[in-house]
Amino acid sequence: MSSIAKNCVVKCLKNPLKIIPLPDNVTVHLGRSKETEIKDPYMSRNQIAATANYAKREVTVEPLGTNCSCCNGYVLKKGKKYTLKHEDRLELIMGNYEFDVLFDYQIDDCAEPVAKRAKPNHAIFNFAKNSEKAKASINNNNGQGDGTSMWDIIDNGELLICTYSTVKSQSKVAAFDLDGTLIRTKSGARFAKNADDWVLNFSDVSAKLSDLIDKNYKIVIFTNQGGVKNDAAKRNSFKMKAEGVLSKIKVPIQLFAATTNSIYRKPVTGMWNTLCSEKNDQISVDLSESFYVGDAAGREKDWAPKKAKDHSLADRLFALNVGLKFYTPEEFFLGSRPVKHLSPKFDPKTLPNSNCGDKCVNECEVIVMVGSPGSGKSHFAKHNLVSNGYVHVNRDTLGSWQACVKMLEKSLQKNERVVIDNTNGDKTSRKRYIDVAKKLNVPCRCFVMTTSPVHCKHNNKFRQITDKTHVPVGEVILNMYKKNYEEPIVEEGFNEIVNVDFVPKFDNDDHEKLYKMFLLD
Repeated sequence: MSSIAKNCVVKCLKNPLKIIPLPDNVTVHLGRSKETEIKDPYMSRNQIAATANYAKREVTVEPLGTNCSCCNGYVLKKGKKYTLKHEDRLELIMGNYEFDVLFDYQIDDCAEPVAKRAKPNHAIFNFAKNSEKAKASINNNNGQGDGTSMWDIIDNGELLICTYSTVKSQSKVAAFDLDGTLIRTKSGARFAKNADDWVLNFSDVSAKLSDLIDKNYKIVIFTNQGGVKNDAAKRNSFKMKAEGVLSKIKVPIQLFAATTNSIYRKPVTGMWNTLCSEKNDQISVDLSESFYVGDAAGREKDWAPKKAKDHSLADRLFALNVGLKFYTPEEFFLGSRPVKHLSPKFDPKTLPNSNCGDKCVNECEVIVMVGSPGSGKSHFAKHNLVSNGYVHVNRDTLGSWQACVKMLEKSLQKNERVVIDNTNGDKTSRKRYIDVAKKLNVPCRCFVMTTSPVHCKHNNKFRQITDKTHVPVGEVILNMYKKNYEEPIVEEGFNEIVNVDFVPKFDNDDHEKLYKMFLLD
């Protein structure tokens, strides 16, 4: 039998000098306080109540705060008590503020921060009451539903994954959307009002999914949950809802939730890629035997009596990007016939093979680029003109149109060729550069990007995914450009107007593969 512990502490992982004693049989509240030095407003002052028992070498903890706390990767449910042992790790808020529980702690122990341990595949702590295992029970008729839920946080919270320990990796995957597919709001509102505002969308959801388990399918949910990453309250509410849904369905399920407008958000395939590369035990998925079910299918208004149009095409396009068979919820659960649906306005696989890259001249000239944000004008200018010796004049770099005019005039006086790489959507903005060319008797041509508005949005989304420093271009800016656009004409003073098709060039094969996917909801 273990001897009575001499002491017990919780020690901060990031700052090993921050040690908080837990006296024997005295409840200590851990949270936002001078003792922990935590000032995070999302942290409750009484986030966790912790009571050490030196005789049993255990610490009983009870989550009290609004936001989720964890132990060793498992979510602690508010209102329940858990028993922790020596070296168990607390996260006062999921993914943050980590503390190790240590008995018989000596001041020389662990002078340096220790690496985060791998999460175990079994429960290592118990409910204090009745010694019930710390898990969300999802009892299945065949016993396959019993398991422990564990949340993984990927890419700083851009992807959340909830996995039950009884989930089995398989070569066949039956994938589902969540909202509008497996569940709907109880209130009838379009968006859930709280974590409890949901019911199963069909009476036989559990039976259908249980039958798939019997046929050796792995059940996976892929859901877009925008705004969750940076809002602790929303994140906590979603996690509570997700765990409630999985418990209600009563079959082993793995859930992926994309929380930002990143590579993980459908219709982009980041969640699917993570499943195949990291969350299926290296078992290859047979696409021909797998399928995906979702309600964002592009169906128009009144596709069924009094039915509103689908909010997007995201689920249908996600299936297309992956290469999966696709069904709407009504087709899968009710056996309904397929109905007409919209097609995407832009297909990234059908792009022109060439633009006017051979239109460079050897004499001094001015080329005024015209194109909306995301049209690819800068890409074209840099790859086809600047690379051939043209001076690059750009307002984003120089700071103002006045600086652009000044640099243009200075370059022309040196007999250099110049490209004006701004949006230049109206006559007034173009006239500034035409006047300089006229003044110095230099030819001036206009290169107009033919990129459609939806293609521009696709380009913007691609840059947002592949370049973390890129500032996304909002709908307001694109719409403003379109509203104020004046088509260039020769009479403005141009010697020639050239239409330019956007032809992308890629840094690697992965970028090319991504670009040719459907990226827009």
